Amino acid sequence: MRMIIRMSSILLLPIIVLSCATTPRAIPEKYNLDDELEAVDRIYTPSISSWEEVDIQSIILRANVGDYYLIVLHRPMYTRFPGFSIGISSTVSNITPGFDRIFVGNTPGPGYFFIEKIYKLKGKEQAREIKERLRES
Repeated sequence: MRMIIRMSSILLLPIIVLSCATTPRAIPEKYNLDDELEAVDRIYTPSISSWEEVDIQSIILRANVGDYYLIVLHRPMYTRFPGFSIGISSTVSNITPGFDRIFVGNTPGPGYFFIEKIYKLKGKEQAREIKERLRES
């Protein structure tokens, strides 16, 4: 009987920890841009050419020649460190919100951040406007 209790405790601990880690979090209201921008369900990854940090919870990816995407992460990434870099985990050559992650190098703590939302931007000018607005708020 003691063995069954001990085994149950060992199995329950990871389940409890994982359930806490996967509890949905509400992202700040400033990132809810559904009324202004087109939300997309994926980006084709081979076309990504560069990225730029917007603030601690979002980045802009540039794809092809003139396609820009705002990536909103599920939690802040606290990247105010010199020389940080990012990587993207993706499956089947696509980035999908809610499934794929951004990996950030040179950060304290866990360096991965799930993608909460992806918005398609209408060119370089709108990317600049969104970046300024999110940095100000």
